[in-house]
Amino acid sequence: MVQPEMTGEKVSLRQESSGRAAPPLEYVAAIYATALVTGASFIVEGLIGYRAIALLYLLLVVVLGMKLRRGPVLLVAVSSGLVWDFFFIPTRFSLHIANIEDLMMLAMFFIVAMAMGHLTSQLRSSEMAERRRQRRTATLYELVHQAGLAPDLDAGLRAAISLTETLFGVRASLLLRLRDHSLAAEKHPASSFSLDEKEYGVATWAFGHGMTAGKFTDNRPESEAMHLPLQADKEVMGVLSILPSPGATFDFAERELLEAFAVLIGTILEKDHLLQGLKQAEILQASERLQRALLQSVSHELKTPLSAVQVGIDALAKEVVNRERSQTTLREIQQALRRLHRVINNLLDMTRIESGVIHPKLDWCDTGELIQAAIDLAADGISGNPVTIEADRNLPIVKVDQALLEQCLCNLLLNAASNSRAGTKIIIRVCVADSRLILSVNDEGKGISDLDLPQIFETFHRGAEAPPGGTGLGLAIVDGFVRAHGGSVSATNRDPRGAEFVITIPVETLRADVLESFA
Repeated sequence: MVQPEMTGEKVSLRQESSGRAAPPLEYVAAIYATALVTGASFIVEGLIGYRAIALLYLLLVVVLGMKLRRGPVLLVAVSSGLVWDFFFIPTRFSLHIANIEDLMMLAMFFIVAMAMGHLTSQLRSSEMAERRRQRRTATLYELVHQAGLAPDLDAGLRAAISLTETLFGVRASLLLRLRDHSLAAEKHPASSFSLDEKEYGVATWAFGHGMTAGKFTDNRPESEAMHLPLQADKEVMGVLSILPSPGATFDFAERELLEAFAVLIGTILEKDHLLQGLKQAEILQASERLQRALLQSVSHELKTPLSAVQVGIDALAKEVVNRERSQTTLREIQQALRRLHRVINNLLDMTRIESGVIHPKLDWCDTGELIQAAIDLAADGISGNPVTIEADRNLPIVKVDQALLEQCLCNLLLNAASNSRAGTKIIIRVCVADSRLILSVNDEGKGISDLDLPQIFETFHRGAEAPPGGTGLGLAIVDGFVRAHGGSVSATNRDPRGAEFVITIPVETLRADVLESFA
């Protein structure tokens, strides 16, 4: 609710602003006051003399100077001097002055009256300016107190709308910015009027250009309402639409105060937006920490019993050498265990990547050995697809973390096999150019859809047509390990079919024969 004393002050100022006499009426009032003082002077002339009457006229100039504008006050200063001369200074009822002393007094009267009229008008203007500044400060403070310090945003916006309507004697409507940075078509529930299609178009213009538009402005002045953008520090947060009463006008000070209201409401909205973003970021950060801790805990807890099961199955396989059916069953169990090991290792690797603890241990490595080790690592998953290696002759020795790159190449091979038909080829290409190691894996599958391509390396992302199984971590791990080397990985579709994944890593190189000379 609006504070009673604040409301009363604003209403009186509004009445002063709107009910103040127009210039023609001020001139009439000035003439009427001069006539009253002249009539009173005829009554008291016998007691005080004609010269003392000049003091009554000077008093009139001072009093009117505190109430009227400069023009009427100067009119009183001039007319009262002429009236004093015509009706009271000998010779009476004539502008002729017989006595030199009276002539000097009249001249001094004109000078003093004009100076006093000017000074009192200036004093009144300064007083009015100071009152406007106080009103501006008080109303902005009231808006901050009621809207900015409200317990929640909705209550603050309701207080802002109510305060605007009460202080300015208008109806107000508030349109806020949506998440996609467009202007909402629906007004805030506390708004007191709705915008038709034409007014909404003007509000949208004000929102897009960040400029006041509508009535009393140079932009779309034919509008019935004034639309003020809620300009915050960086962005426009909405539009405040003002519908004045019929025949009402806003002076410059009131328009300036309305614009200050709009800026302050925009700042309140931006502050709430930033706080919400900060809270969301804190929630996401806590969720990510919990997810990493959970993955790491579950993965470690699973590795120990799986290792024990693997040892037991390997021992059992040696005992049932001559039983073909048992051997088949054991092989299936071993493949399932290896697959489960890969899932757990992927979870652990992803946890390491997201924790930022991946630091490649660079050492000299033969690329041929690296590729063969990756093929052996993925052997059970790519057994149905022949693998072809296309490599440059005399490849140099490169300095990389072989274990990480083996895992990257293994994941790419498994991905290629899972997205290809049995019997189709997988091609591995490798070369070193401009101190960069370039590894590519090509398959003859159905390729990557346009919808999945931008998100292919995101954590837990699985394509809409991906085969069952898998966690969506393999390619994300490739991306993380490659970035740890300072390189990049990309995915494209091949023509006429299939997909290609290319790893590019900056490396140090050393020719094999040079390395052998140091052995």
